[in-house]
Amino acid sequence: MDDIDSLLSKKADLEKRKERLHGKLESARSALSDIDRELKDLGVDPSRLEEEISRLLEEKERKMKSLSDALTEAENIINLIEGRLSSI
Repeated sequence: MDDIDSLLSKKADLEKRKERLHGKLESARSALSDIDRELKDLGVDPSRLEEEISRLLEEKERKMKSLSDALTEAENIINLIEGRLSSI
């Protein structure tokens, strides 16, 4: 009889675990659906997310370089002005 009780207990435990996993799966699906909806609201096709990320990273790099170039130019101008003022 102990074997049957043990097997029934194990079965019940596995069913509980299955239900918990099913709940987590449904929660994950719902979260994914929410993310897809938010992406669409932002004008991003969820199936092309990787491409959008790459595009945004490239855009960030271009803007960072542009800013760096502008700061270097400003620094050079300030250094030139400071050099001229120091000779006055």
